[in-house]
Amino acid sequence: AQSMFLLCDDIRTLLWFCYGLWRDAVRIVPRDSPVVERLLLVMHHVYTKDIKPKNGAYQNDDNNSVQWKLIRTTRESLNSGFRSLNCLVSFFKAGGSCGRVLTSRVEDKVRNVEEKLWCVKAVSEGNGFARNVVESNILDLWKSLFDREPKEATLTLKVINNGILRDLFLPLSNENQAPPPP
Repeated sequence: AQSMFLLCDDIRTLLWFCYGLWRDAVRIVPRDSPVVERLLLVMHHVYTKDIKPKNGAYQNDDNNSVQWKLIRTTRESLNSGFRSLNCLVSFFKAGGSCGRVLTSRVEDKVRNVEEKLWCVKAVSEGNGFARNVVESNILDLWKSLFDREPKEATLTLKVINNGILRDLFLPLSNENQAPPPP
């Protein structure tokens, strides 16, 4: 979420970031994984409820912003975190009691991303990011990964996810420009 706030004045780059994050996640874990589903829900929630571009424009800064360059350095940790989180969820849903090893891997990746983004905390806060508010709004989405009985039917989730994919990435599919470099 903090990364999205850092990019909120360039919606095009923000959407390419979200698309790249989602694309990487489906390459790492199965597309129908609850982790990928929750990632989409969280990105959509933050994008539709919290992101308020100051300039209100869909613009392209040619990916030269300091924020974009910094955020690109977090992708490896995010991808590794998705992999670890997927293992943790799969283990838990199979009836295992999770040991500290699996949870500590996820915590390490989150901490790594937080440390990288610490130096631009003032920028993200200036763009409206308030950790305690955003965290309280999206925490339940992530917590639902560990529900023994899914609250939503699989078919309903697929319909929701397809709608989210359209909402988030339709502006990108309508343009003729190439995506920013990974």
